[in-house]
Amino acid sequence: TWIALAGSIGLILPSGGSVAILYGFIFCVLSCFCVAASLGELSAIWPTAGGQYHVVFALCTEKWKNPASFVVGWTNIAGWLVVVTVQGYFGAQFISAAAVVASNGTYEITAARTYGVFLAILTFTTAVNIWENKILGKWNDAALYWSILGVIVIGVVLLSMSEKADAEFVFTSFQNQTGWPDGMSWILGLLQSALSVIGYDVVLHMTEEMPNPARDSPRAMIYGIAVGGVTGSLFILVILFCLGNPEAILATATGMPIVEMILQATKSRVAATILSLMLGICFVNGSSASITSASRLLYATAPCFERLSEPFCSAVFNVCFGLLYLGPTVAFSAYVASCTIFLDISYAFPIIVFLIRGRKVLGEHQTERTHFKMGQRWGLAVNAIATFYLVVTSVFFCFPIAIPVSGSDMMLVAMYWLTYGKTFLGPGFDVIVAQTQGVTAVRVPTPQSSREGKSEKGTVVH
Repeated sequence: TWIALAGSIGLILPSGGSVAILYGFIFCVLSCFCVAASLGELSAIWPTAGGQYHVVFALCTEKWKNPASFVVGWTNIAGWLVVVTVQGYFGAQFISAAAVVASNGTYEITAARTYGVFLAILTFTTAVNIWENKILGKWNDAALYWSILGVIVIGVVLLSMSEKADAEFVFTSFQNQTGWPDGMSWILGLLQSALSVIGYDVVLHMTEEMPNPARDSPRAMIYGIAVGGVTGSLFILVILFCLGNPEAILATATGMPIVEMILQATKSRVAATILSLMLGICFVNGSSASITSASRLLYATAPCFERLSEPFCSAVFNVCFGLLYLGPTVAFSAYVASCTIFLDISYAFPIIVFLIRGRKVLGEHQTERTHFKMGQRWGLAVNAIATFYLVVTSVFFCFPIAIPVSGSDMMLVAMYWLTYGKTFLGPGFDVIVAQTQGVTAVRVPTPQSSREGKSEKGTVVH
């Protein structure tokens, strides 16, 4: 969480300033607790690698199973593929920023060079996921400790060596350079905070590799947001108190305001280079974990190459998506923003479905041994808050971050999809529900598997 904030701090300042960064982040964290709890209640019943894709198919009536699972499946896949690109590019940008600092400004950052670094990161992390996946568990553990070490070291360096802003600036300063009214500007400023806490469904896509996913997946999502919320809030306070001159920091030749802050605080190119690379490595770690999650999701929705497996497919998509960085800035910015929108839509559908059908639909599958359930009263309130947050942010994050806009800012791909989109049969739900104490997976036919003559497909849980 704090790493994403470090990479995007310069994007929030014009859209609400300190107020949007601090209070917007807290709002997003509290809302995401509700979303994670809602998804956790579902994963305690259906712990599958397909996550929301399979869950919404199980929850919907026959009429809506296929269209709902189509939207959720594709938005979830698109969201995770964008996450891989975003992680890789943030890593490339920090490595490029380190090169600028180390060369005392003689290294010139270009889009082509940054894309080259991005390809190197993507190639390395994909190769590890394909041929050295046995080390991924230890790598992820090391990445956690590296991230914690990073936030401590950078926080201490900034607090001990930089000039401090006053409390009024940190807690009350509001600035709006977007052209939108202040309220709208604050909402749009939530985008980067939402991006920093997105992706907690990574746990759902790894459930089939957990010893007890029905118990552990809800806990992992909620604990992850808790840790991210605490470290992110502390990091934001450090950044705001040590911000100094925002205009000079935003105009940095490194392209990364946090790197300029470190350089101004330490007045040492060596220290700034090392800490910039430390941040870059954090994003390399995140890129690897994102490829792992995306590959498991692709595996759950559509098997790909048997030998190279799904990490290869994820890499191919991102090599192509990454080319957007070489084009207009508005195109790549819209692409990055779509990460939050796509994933939020995939989260919203299952929650909205059982709100519409009533929480009793969960009661049909929950037992006394179900590890995570919120009950009728608390569950309804949590689900309602989660739905409000997801719907509002998904709508407003589609707005341009600044006005006025022109026709060249329009994205018309949706018109093509609506014109040429055809049919979708839905998942066969041929999944393996991990065995938990007192929970048995029983295979039953679904409409699709019946048409295919494969009665073994489909799963319900008793």
